[in-house]
Amino acid sequence: MTNYLNEKRNYAVVFAALLCTLIVTICGLTTGIVYAVRYRHAASDGNDNQTAQAQYLLSDAAENLVHSMSALRLCNETEPAETINRTALVHAVRAEMALEFHNDDFADSRTREAFLNDMAIVLHSYETEQTMEIADMLYDYSTKFYESISSENGYGEFDYNGELIKGGSFEPDDGHDTEITDEDKASGAELVKTALNTTREEYVGDWDGHIEYYIERNGVTGYAMVCNDKIIEFSFMRGEAEETDIETAKEVALATAEACGYGDLCVKWCENTGKSVSVVLCKTYDGAFACDDYATAVIYSGETVAFTASNCEREHKDIPSPKINEIDARHAAKQSQSNGVLVVRTINGKERICYEYRYELEDGVHFVYVCAENGKQIEVR
Repeated sequence: MTNYLNEKRNYAVVFAALLCTLIVTICGLTTGIVYAVRYRHAASDGNDNQTAQAQYLLSDAAENLVHSMSALRLCNETEPAETINRTALVHAVRAEMALEFHNDDFADSRTREAFLNDMAIVLHSYETEQTMEIADMLYDYSTKFYESISSENGYGEFDYNGELIKGGSFEPDDGHDTEITDEDKASGAELVKTALNTTREEYVGDWDGHIEYYIERNGVTGYAMVCNDKIIEFSFMRGEAEETDIETAKEVALATAEACGYGDLCVKWCENTGKSVSVVLCKTYDGAFACDDYATAVIYSGETVAFTASNCEREHKDIPSPKINEIDARHAAKQSQSNGVLVVRTINGKERICYEYRYELEDGVHFVYVCAENGKQIEVR
């Protein structure tokens, strides 16, 4: 009887041990699965975030490229076309870099890379007159490219077979890009960190003296462009914004410009869109704004989230003195909606002193420029 009870007790102990082992195994397996799923979700979230950032940078660069090429179609003089080409080159290279960072494996990405590469060659190496001749083609392909990468369901169709440079009718110049050293990269990163208070300044690439960085501030990512020891452009992704009053926006914009290396700018104009304030900054010459050479700052929640000053490097010389006062000049501005602002502009290759009159019409903003030397209209745009 005793042996029988001991046998039952032994069987119970063995069964309990097996049951405990099974429970521990199941719990361990469950825990592993949970952690694996969490890790996979975290990795997926990280990849999704990186893709979203790359898509934002790509769309922003492509849209600005379209605007630049649209403006190029209006040029009949090389001087404004040269400025547009320099700006467009920045956007084309930015788009190419953003495309490389995009994680999605689209079969036709090589076509887009080929287009952006050819666009950069045209803008960098062709004579200005040559780019003006094919401005319509540049605009058409830029628009198709932007539409193709802006599709909600992934990339849309985009056909390009080297049309921008096909035929060999254009010969690139013999210019050489400025060599960027490791010291230049480190110096640029330190400038970005100091000026923008960033926590991450990752080198992306460089061309023709420009150095681009992937940046992060307060958990928000963006990019910055450094050239000639100045930050010529930066932009952060935007979220929810608190309203910023105009006067605060002016102060913030001027402080940003000075931190980026442009301490000689003044506020020319502001626009409050409700969520942000856009501030236009210009150099001044004896009280006249150099309105063609401006910087723009976008203020969100009391801080600058976007800044560009790529047009601020030119110096004006031999500026004529005004001979007509603003009240007399106003007669040449038909139904003027505001007082004229004294500005310096380069028109047809000559320095001109003008009064600028701003009109907000049903189709957008227009400007009338009245010569401050003779009181006659000199340009309408």
